[in-house]
Amino acid sequence: MLNQWFYAHKTWQIGTVVDLTIVAVLLLGLFAFHRWVAWEHREHDTAMVGLSYALCGSVYAVILALVAGNTFETMEKSKSIASEEANSLTALIFDSAGLDPATAAQVRRQSDSYLDVVTRKEWPLQRAYKMEAANFEEGWSILRRISVDLAGFEPKSQGQATVKLEMEHDINDLFTARRMRLLAASQHVPGAVWTMLIFGLGMVAVYIYLFGPHSFKIHVAVTVLTALSVGFVFTLVIAEDYPFRGIVSVDSDDYVAVKEVAEHVLNGKTMEAPSDRANTETSDR
Repeated sequence: MLNQWFYAHKTWQIGTVVDLTIVAVLLLGLFAFHRWVAWEHREHDTAMVGLSYALCGSVYAVILALVAGNTFETMEKSKSIASEEANSLTALIFDSAGLDPATAAQVRRQSDSYLDVVTRKEWPLQRAYKMEAANFEEGWSILRRISVDLAGFEPKSQGQATVKLEMEHDINDLFTARRMRLLAASQHVPGAVWTMLIFGLGMVAVYIYLFGPHSFKIHVAVTVLTALSVGFVFTLVIAEDYPFRGIVSVDSDDYVAVKEVAEHVLNGKTMEAPSDRANTETSDR
């Protein structure tokens, strides 16, 4: 339920809720601790508490940095995986020009259908984190049909044999990239890590409470600033966790670009290279 709320709202809304929650909890703990133990008693041991807090805070900061860095790295890898799938599909479409017209047209139509399934059906499902296997069976079915058609194609020349071999590599790469995308879409920070982060925040809070400053306002300010700092990192981790889920996620722009290329090929159009267009314009002048 909580995950559904997080990934249905914008990052600033998530950050506001996370920061306010952490600030409220830590301040309640501070007020209770301040009433329980007078600041005069804590003041005498502030130096020793400071040394322990420096060690605890450093360890916690390293853990936060590692978790945040890992989620960012996972997001970047997921973008690369999506690009690899789109590139493999593009290669499959262009390589089909070396087949006989009937087989080539069939491969292109199936590739176009696959693009529609990925962009219009699978991407919304990934963003909603509806990762049941049945939701993605249609895409697998299309790829299997393309693979069967290629396996059954009988080359009539050495060129067609070479093209078939290359396209078999393309379809294998496409299968692999698709499998990697669906696996990446299910990756997230384990619950045990979140438990460790929350427990570590509790330890940091206790160390802050143990300080004995003369001004309670300063104590409140330090607690709030610490809570906000940790809350910002928590928000970053939440936003980039589940790389294909929610508003901050891997987009389908690469597949849309392949869709445009596929439509040109299906319509029998050729795409001029920029240098060719420049030469044509120069000759017209």
